[in-house]
Amino acid sequence: MKQLCKNNLGGGWQKSCQNNLGRESNIELLRLVCMLFIILLHSMNFGLDITGVDSNSKFLPIGAVEAFFILAVDCFVLISGYFGIKAKWKGFIHLYIMCAFYSVLLTLFSFYEAGQFSIKEFLFSFLVFSNSKWWFIQCYVYLFILSPMLNWTVKSINNKASFIILLLVWSILTFYFGFFWAGNINPNGYNVMNFIFLYFIGRFVALHISSKNDIKTSCKYIGGYILSSLLVSTMYLTVYYLNLDEKWVWLKCYSYNNPFVILAAVSLFLAFRSFSFQSKSINWLASSALAIYLLHSNAVVSDHLWSFIAYLQEIITNGWLLSLSLVFLALAIMMACILIDKLRMIVTNPIERLILKINWDGYTNKLVKKLLNLI
Repeated sequence: MKQLCKNNLGGGWQKSCQNNLGRESNIELLRLVCMLFIILLHSMNFGLDITGVDSNSKFLPIGAVEAFFILAVDCFVLISGYFGIKAKWKGFIHLYIMCAFYSVLLTLFSFYEAGQFSIKEFLFSFLVFSNSKWWFIQCYVYLFILSPMLNWTVKSINNKASFIILLLVWSILTFYFGFFWAGNINPNGYNVMNFIFLYFIGRFVALHISSKNDIKTSCKYIGGYILSSLLVSTMYLTVYYLNLDEKWVWLKCYSYNNPFVILAAVSLFLAFRSFSFQSKSINWLASSALAIYLLHSNAVVSDHLWSFIAYLQEIITNGWLLSLSLVFLALAIMMACILIDKLRMIVTNPIERLILKINWDGYTNKLVKKLLNLI
């Protein structure tokens, strides 16, 4: 395996490295593919409004296709676990500045559209971690804060068998108590408990599963992804034709803690890991992957996007042509968000460099020493 880039945001959302070739372009490409999946998933859920048994799609329940996209978020967390999160002020500040920039900017746009200004909402727009409009960001920050303890747990497990026991215990919590019984510990996967489980899986892959760069291995893992996704589709179609409750469809078929969804995510991740290449262009595009999520999923932008997609559904009568249009639209959204983020970097990078001149880690260490002395 090639040398991993160390200048990253906890392995999950990477900053641009001085040497782009230091990043694994196969994993960077996976980030972009997963982001495409997320946009398509949102387009179907909120634009076409086809989730559940009351689908109004123009061909066989397109909701079944969601099974091939729903794994994207799980994949992102797996990547974080694979590289391992390094909880340092540098990564924390980088993440905050990026999120705060878009939060404040989009909040100001919402004021412009509404024709009124709210000082409370404006101030709250800076509190992107505690008052975030992006659920993924909030869960990721929790994971970031907990990462030193998670890394310590992994480090203390000195053999593969013990790690497997850890994953089995977490599987019981995730699948039996969480997915099957919808317990509070992890009812649907939209929480930090599921992120921790995926993080551990990612660490296990990095430490105990060797990488084979050959076509046979890639095909095997891609087959696992397709089979797992087909099983999720089968669950959906079964519920669809039995005309069961729509809430059950969402909770059981498209939960992020669905065992088949997690298996699909692991399989796709291993497939991309099994082939290695380097591309400055892919690395350059993927460095703005988080911006794609932040921009397109904010209500200021998404309300217009989903309205436009609903309009497309009205004027395009052929289902396959509509699907193709959604793919091209998703790619266009991705490129627009990436270009916006490159402009954002011109503004925020100097601010970030200025803030990072402060020795945050040094001050933190001094604080810890003072607390130890007091104790």
